[in-house]
Amino acid sequence: MSYRREWVRALPIAVVTLLAGLHAGPPAHAARREPVILVHGWNGEPGQFARMKAALKRAGHPAYAIDLPGEENIANAEAIAKLVARVRRKHGGGKISIVGHSMGGLSARHYLKFLGGAGETRSYVSMGTGQRGYAPACLLPSEQGGQMCPTGGFIRRLNSGDPTPGPVRYTLLASSLDETRDDTIDGVWCGAEFAGVRHADEPRTRVFIDAVLSALDGRCPS
Repeated sequence: MSYRREWVRALPIAVVTLLAGLHAGPPAHAARREPVILVHGWNGEPGQFARMKAALKRAGHPAYAIDLPGEENIANAEAIAKLVARVRRKHGGGKISIVGHSMGGLSARHYLKFLGGAGETRSYVSMGTGQRGYAPACLLPSEQGGQMCPTGGFIRRLNSGDPTPGPVRYTLLASSLDETRDDTIDGVWCGAEFAGVRHADEPRTRVFIDAVLSALDGRCPS
């Protein structure tokens, strides 16, 4: 009988403990992970990052997919800077990380190099970005993606001097189907290529999502 009385007295404590665990939220180490800004590419949209946002959230990273104002990288970089400022205020002023797809990786690099972003950013990860430009873009006006032209002033300025400023970890991811898959720049911490993923599918494909999570954790994807 004494055993049964002890079990009955302990039961409410166990229930309270269980309920507290259910409402405790993510582990402390997950809550400390930096916010991530997701930047879509040319003619892209934030919804492309839905799966990646969910994966980042499960890993403890608050994630924000920006809706860029257009196809002009400097204006896009200014919009990134404004979003970063809001996100940093919301999350205590710490560093953020940036993931850019296609041309979005160039807009993000302009923010890092020319708008003070290198001091605010822990990791930069690009997916399918023509880091040295994309020749077909030379046929486009600059405000419609033409800044990706390899011989244009935007790309020359971006890659002059130090193309990877600051203590940022730079990771370049590409698909074997990307025409710019061999592009690299000085100071890259890690580069990785994955087979058979369509360029437009990179932000929502599992292998790229896993590679982004590895890069943000400080591991070079393979």
